[in-house]
Amino acid sequence: MFKVTSNHTFQNPSRKQIDQTTHGKKSDYGQQVGGVNQLLDKSGIGISDRSRASVIDNVKKVEKGERSEVNAHQREAITFARDSFQSAKSGHFKQAAVEAFGSGLNAAGSVFKSAYTETSHEKSGITPW
Repeated sequence: MFKVTSNHTFQNPSRKQIDQTTHGKKSDYGQQVGGVNQLLDKSGIGISDRSRASVIDNVKKVEKGERSEVNAHQREAITFARDSFQSAKSGHFKQAAVEAFGSGLNAAGSVFKSAYTETSHEKSGITPW
């Protein structure tokens, strides 16, 4: 999706923390977060403390198998929607637009992932048919 380059120097401390969390992760989610995070840092787009904490928590839990990628995307859709509302309310319309777009992408990502990701029952051999 988005290629992470090893020579990027992070400008935003919160984005650097996310990068450190995603570094070397094997899940699609962790790799996608890493690429998007780097792209947003290169574009000078910030992230709230709440969203940073949520993203880091999601990456760690998805990687350990404690949270599905579908649920991680759903959580991010909600978190970014909240941030978008707060940014717009504060008059930061560019930031609000980026957060609203991120919310929409994560909502779409959860729908897409749910269409082809096996449930825990399906992984254990119990099919819905």
